[in-house]
Amino acid sequence: MDFKEIEDIIKFLSNTDIVEFEIERPNSKLKLKRGIVSSDISIVRPTAVAAPGFTTPSFQSKTEEQKTEAKEIVKSDKEKQITSPMVGTFYRAPSPDSKPFAEVGDVVKKGQIVCIVEAMKLMNEIESDHSGKIISILIENGQPVEYGEPLFVIETA
Repeated sequence: MDFKEIEDIIKFLSNTDIVEFEIERPNSKLKLKRGIVSSDISIVRPTAVAAPGFTTPSFQSKTEEQKTEAKEIVKSDKEKQITSPMVGTFYRAPSPDSKPFAEVGDVVKKGQIVCIVEAMKLMNEIESDHSGKIISILIENGQPVEYGEPLFVIETA
């Protein structure tokens, strides 16, 4: 994780009500807490130890093929992606019995809520970065998502 990524995370968090944020990657772990003075700031670099026959669950890491597929979904300059700003669980509606925030074919405005990503028991409303028509929803309801993973494809005007 480089300084630019950490800076982007801090900028994003400053515009939300999130009090605590933690992200863990294979080579690093970052934990941020807002409003708490602490002198134990550290980045932990774990060593990899695998038991014989151990495999990681498929939801924890996307294959290179899946990552390439997601990047190829946007086919023109008018098509933009809404990506997940954090690791968590994707929800299309505010509750199981509510209608989804957005459907394929809906026209959304920049700043409009399109889904929720639950992270550490906090429901984070995800807003559209662009105005336009939703042409594709890339994640199934209740599925885990990674930081930067495409959630929607929007056709801008």
